[in-house]
Amino acid sequence: MLYISLRKYDVGGNAKRRHNKTMKNELDGYVIYCKDSDRETPLGVVSDSYDCKAISDYVPTRLKNFLVEIEDRRFYSHNGIDFKGVSRALVENLKAGRIVQGGSTISQQLARNIIRDTRKTVTRKLKETIKAVQIEKQYSKDEILNLYFNNVYFGKNIWGLRTAGLYYFGKEVEKLTQTELLYLLTILRGPNYYSKRPEITQKRYKTLNSILLDRKVISKNRFQKNLNSKLTVSETQLSSFKNTAIPFIANRIDDKRKTIISSIDFKTQEFARKFVSESKYPVSIVALRKGKIVGFASSYGTDYPFISKSNVGSTLKPFLYCHLRESGISEFEKFDALKNNLYWEVREVGYYKSQLNIQEALFYSNNNSFLNAASKVGFETNLKFLSDIFNKPETDFFPSSILGATKSGISLYELALAYSSYFNSTSLTDTKTECLSILNKVFYEKLGLRIENAFLKTGTTNDNKERFAVLGNADLVYAILRNENELNDLSKEGSFMNQISRNVSSMFKPDTNFVWI
Repeated sequence: MLYISLRKYDVGGNAKRRHNKTMKNELDGYVIYCKDSDRETPLGVVSDSYDCKAISDYVPTRLKNFLVEIEDRRFYSHNGIDFKGVSRALVENLKAGRIVQGGSTISQQLARNIIRDTRKTVTRKLKETIKAVQIEKQYSKDEILNLYFNNVYFGKNIWGLRTAGLYYFGKEVEKLTQTELLYLLTILRGPNYYSKRPEITQKRYKTLNSILLDRKVISKNRFQKNLNSKLTVSETQLSSFKNTAIPFIANRIDDKRKTIISSIDFKTQEFARKFVSESKYPVSIVALRKGKIVGFASSYGTDYPFISKSNVGSTLKPFLYCHLRESGISEFEKFDALKNNLYWEVREVGYYKSQLNIQEALFYSNNNSFLNAASKVGFETNLKFLSDIFNKPETDFFPSSILGATKSGISLYELALAYSSYFNSTSLTDTKTECLSILNKVFYEKLGLRIENAFLKTGTTNDNKERFAVLGNADLVYAILRNENELNDLSKEGSFMNQISRNVSSMFKPDTNFVWI
């Protein structure tokens, strides 16, 4: 008897190194792997269409033989349309008073998967038939079988044999057992239906196993092994990743095997995916460890943290704080916190003394004090410093950049990378340590949690349309962007901090807390 048990895994999706060739769609179908303890785990598939479809150059010959025997015994003798099969199906359907047989050839089934039209209409059937004939003229029979197994639907946005093997068993095609291959063949006609009904699946599996024995495709010994095998279906959640995101996460690309070994850490990625899926508002998150992306996710797609750029509000203040201190601004010097030398009207939130030193200005995120301190040092030197930090042209920065505005904007990834690079544990100076100590107090003040050496800096754009939070330690940095519906949430931070606070224990582990002092 075949035993089918279910083991569920959820995997989400990360980013940094550049691939040496221009990427548009040439990586479509490549499988992305991530680190999970001591093993590599399939994370997802590169796909700009959102289909989870991995390409395989290898399809086991025995599986092709199984398919032909079960689905289309005259496959090698017809030209795409099996008129005998159609006639037989018509008779059986008339007898039953309902559709019990389809009569479609493998070529027609392939055509249906390519057309992506499952409507039971005459028009669809005509399109399918024409396409099947075209396929037969264009490809050899073996090529058609390969195309079939690379395009067939396996349920839950899973397309193709390779993706199915990774999803249901966590294995590449060449590692699938004959029992596992037969299971995949069993669910082909209705993957979403069969995956939820183990008993019905088992019955069909036995039927197919018997057919293959009767037709001498498998031996009695193989038949018995198939019956007695214990099958564990894993259902690993695979995500589709756009080509645009791959340069940021790829450590190694193997064009021969069509695989990408990423910098993603399984647990961090799972946390990022869950953080996004459970968010009330659209949210994006990027996690970097020592400059490499170890987790990322977004409500707007996997490329959003890298291609979407905006002003980043007060998240630039920690960098400016360090520059101002190293440019001669004393920790005791006071600056006007209510107005600035540029006579700009800037938004301030909270209650302050009329004069703040630079440490207090950072803690309260006071805009006027920073503008006045930057004015004293000279705006040009501050803007040059920011352009160096973000590796952007100096023309991208202007005086309002002190408040987080830039000409072309800053992506969430760029923001996270700047923090990860500037405040990393190997390059800490007394000034940076001083800055992080202030941000540790911000962490406690906003989240109500005492975690040694954890820092937090928030920032908002006009009308609260984007809200940023950068938190972490000298080893691990999380950058989070929440896009708002300001009509429903007009407060400066709304429930953003509550969402982060609920998840802090999952972000920080004892072994990732570095000592600054």
